[in-house]
Formats: sequence, C-alpha cells, structure tokens
Amino acid sequence: MRQAGFSLVELMIVVAITSIIMTALVRFMSTSDLLQRRTWVQGQANEIARLTLRRMSSALREVRYSVTGAYPLVTMEPQRIIFYADIDADEMVERVRYELAGEQLIHGVTEPSGTPSDYDVSMEKSTAVASYIRNGTEPIFTYYTGDYPADQTALSPVDLTAVKYIQFRLLIDIDPSQEPPATEVISQVQLRNLKTNLGAIVE
Repeated sequence: MRQAGFSLVELMIVVAITSIIMTALVRFMSTSDLLQRRTWVQGQANEIARLTLRRMSSALREVRYSVTGAYPLVTMEPQRIIFYADIDADEMVERVRYELAGEQLIHGVTEPSGTPSDYDVSMEKSTAVASYIRNGTEPIFTYYTGDYPADQTALSPVDLTAVKYIQFRLLIDIDPSQEPPATEVISQVQLRNLKTNLGAIVE
C-alpha cells in the first residue's frame, strides 16, 4: 500500500511556490509601508506650509512704517519679500524677511536697536519655516494693486507703493521622483494698513 505524503519533487514545488508568494507579500508590505510613510510626511509638510502662509498673512496685515520712518515695504520679489511690521505686538516694528533658499523657506527677523534706532541686518535671527518646496524658478510671491481681484494683472516690474495685495504659492513635494505628487498650497493677503502711496522707499 502507498504511504500518504509529499514526494521530494512535490515538496520542492510547494517550497518554491511558497517562497514566491512570501517574497511578493514582503515586497507588497514594504512598498505599502513606504508609501504610507511618504504620504504621512507629505501631509505634515503640507500642513506646515499652510500654517506658515497663515502666519505670513498675519504679519503682512501688520505692515507699517519702520522706526526710522522708512516705507513699510522694502523688497517685493518673486521669491523674496522684506517688510516692516510689529509681528509680536510689543509696539516695536521689526524688519521681516521671507525668502526661498534651495528647498526651504527662510524667515528672518531683525529687531531695531541702537540710538537712534536702526536695523542691523547682521543681527537678523533666521530659521527655516517650511521645507520640501519645489517651486524652482516659479514665483512664491505675486503682487497686485488695490484693484485686485477686478484687475488680476500682476505688477511687473513691482512698484512698492502700488502693492496692496499679495498672493503666495508653494509647491510641496517630499520626493518629486515618487508618489504622491506635489501639493499646491495657496494663500493671499490684502495690505489693509497701506491706505496711501506716501512714504519713502528704501532698498
């Protein structure tokens, strides 16, 4: 009578099939875990970018003349913006800078100092406030007159005294070569404190 069981050939076939299934399963789990991690990091980067734009909007709503009497807006460029504002409600007007450096958005603050008060930019305190920015040469900042949104023609070249409305646009992507795709984060602010076109412009 033949005994029940696997022959050597059958056993080898079972082992081979099992190995193929296990390898495929491990690869699937690894890919799934990596995608899940990327999605989570992407979500975190997006949220940080949105929070940064919110804070930027809040700061720009507080634009005002500097302690030296200089016009509130200093530099308005596609990837750099410098202005004066009281960003911490201490009744002192700070010099504020936001600028793209590589894949990071840098926030710099210079407090007035000395007698008479002035802004020593070498004393600026700066930090990266958003990362994974993939704008490349595309503008982060776009400037409009007080007629926006009726007139959606961006200022070019930018006349500082004409800027009354600013749009921000960040493209966030932790890894352009992998999924998920880049996320577009957009915000805007109206410079309500700039009610006239008076004031000296300082570069």
